[in-house]
Order: sequence, then structure tokens, then C-alpha cells
Amino acid sequence: MRIRMFVMACVAMLALGPAPAHAQGLGGLLKKGKKALEKVSGSLGGSKGNRQGAAVQRSNGTDVEQPCGGTLRNPIAQIIDVQLIGAYGKSTSENYGTVSLLFKVKMIANKTNIRFGVNSECPGLMIDQDGNTYKTQESAGWYDYSVTEGVYMKLPVTKTWFADVKKTATTIQQLQIGISASYDDTGLIILKNVPIQWDVEQ
Repeated sequence: MRIRMFVMACVAMLALGPAPAHAQGLGGLLKKGKKALEKVSGSLGGSKGNRQGAAVQRSNGTDVEQPCGGTLRNPIAQIIDVQLIGAYGKSTSENYGTVSLLFKVKMIANKTNIRFGVNSECPGLMIDQDGNTYKTQESAGWYDYSVTEGVYMKLPVTKTWFADVKKTATTIQQLQIGISASYDDTGLIILKNVPIQWDVEQ
């Protein structure tokens, strides 16, 4: 009888005893696995979301003076040389209009197209000299533009513009728009103190 009770107690201990230890061991194993995954992810450049964040942070380039006035900061200057020819306003009514950009670009990398545009990771925004803010038109997204390696060419960004801009806006205090040569080479072009030319031929 005692032996039978002892055996039943051992079976009960085996059934109940290992569960907490096993759970604790699994939790520890999961923590170790997560740390290892984070280490590998860090050495490879992170997850898709992290790569997007890193790409957007690449707007921390150098502000370069532009012939038309103001400065331009290019986040992917090692891939493409970008210069601003001008910011052009086109009247849509007596007091409002749209503002678009005309660039001169030269591909440094061996690529045949780049993209300009906006999305949640690279939001488009324009602020005039009075502090008024403007967003891109509702249909804005990313658009492809053909380019040629080693040759300067004019590139009007006609598919992404700023809408409902007051015609009293004479200077862009700051403007940002996305540029991309690949998924990993994406960031924000930043313009500062650029004059707006209203209703002139480009």
C-alpha cells in the first residue's frame, strides 16, 4: 500500500513538477532566440520597417547653395547629383495656384530611372515665408522618371506638386519631397529659402 502511494505521488510530481520548470525553460529559450534574432537583424540592416526608417533619416545630408536661390539637401548624393533649376507657381484662380519643381539631374550610379514622390514614410510638405503650410495634391504617390548615367538632364517633377498655394507665397521657407533610386536608397530632398516664380515659362 505504501509502495503504491509512493508510486502515485512520484507520478503526480512528474506530471505537475516539470510544467513550471519546462515553461520557465521555454521562456528563457524564447528570450535567447529573440536576442539572437535582434543581433542578426541589426547586422543585416534591420527589418523592412527599420530599413525604411533608416532611409528616411538619410535626409541628413549637406545643404548646397542653388543657382536659383536657396539651398538643397540631397539624401542620396552618392547615387545622383540633383540641382534645382526652380520652383514654379501656376495660377489656378485669382488668389491660389500650384507649385511644382524643376530639377537638373545626373546619375552617378548605373541606373535608368529614379522616383520622386511622397508617402507616409516620406511625407510631402511645403512652408512659405509666412509660415503657411501646404501638402501635395491628393493623388500624389511615387512616380518613375527616366534618367541617363553620366549626363545632366532637365527633369520637371510634373506628377507631384503642391496644391492650393496662396499666390502671396513668394519664398519656400522649407519644402520636402521624397526621392528614391532603390528600396534602400530613399530619402527626403529638403529645399530651403527658395524663391517661387509665378506664371512664368519654365
